Amino acid sequence: MKAHIVEDRHFRDYIDQFDLWNGLTAAQRDKLISDTRFVRYKKGASVHRGALERAGTLHIISGTLRVYILSEEGREFTLYFLRDGDVALLASTSFLGTISYDIAIDATKNTELFVSDTETVREILCANVEVRAHAYERAVVRLSEMLWKFRQMLFTSAERRLAKFLLTESARTAGDEIRLTHEETAQYLGTAREVVSRLMRDFSQEGLVQTSRGCIHILNRAALKERAGA
Repeated sequence: MKAHIVEDRHFRDYIDQFDLWNGLTAAQRDKLISDTRFVRYKKGASVHRGALERAGTLHIISGTLRVYILSEEGREFTLYFLRDGDVALLASTSFLGTISYDIAIDATKNTELFVSDTETVREILCANVEVRAHAYERAVVRLSEMLWKFRQMLFTSAERRLAKFLLTESARTAGDEIRLTHEETAQYLGTAREVVSRLMRDFSQEGLVQTSRGCIHILNRAALKERAGA
């Protein structure tokens, strides 16, 4: 599905929402603005497929993007989410120049964002020490998050990961109801749908959750925390 590129929003009106760019010179600011475009994606749309360095620098205005990788068997593993106010910099930070791998990005909600040219951002980061320091700090945090998720996948049981995921999503949405299917949950955890369905059935029988079509309702948060090892 292609993006809907429109001209009714201009990055000049939004750049101040992203404090990463506060240290730009006037010339750098103008260059970044001129090399940034506004796009809209509908829920379920494919935003990017392919090399990380071609993804561009993404500034999320509203909505949610899921960044993930695909195994040779077609299994998906979610690396992280991008939400309102986030800036995706991994494609532009120069210390990643020797790292090359394919990623996929999908819109999990209707999403509006600005996309900045990767080379322009790299030039700015090379020339501006203050902005580069902030960019590297953010990139390191993102990489740490990714490494933590890989560690969870390798050394934590699917049951514990599912319990942690449900608690995290519940905290993020500030409620006991999680609007996700078993397939979507499996994609986020990097496991098979059948595994999630079996675990959900176990959780349901034990009174931890109640499931319905496209929805998971947490019934016993304390017991779920025990399963998560919290």
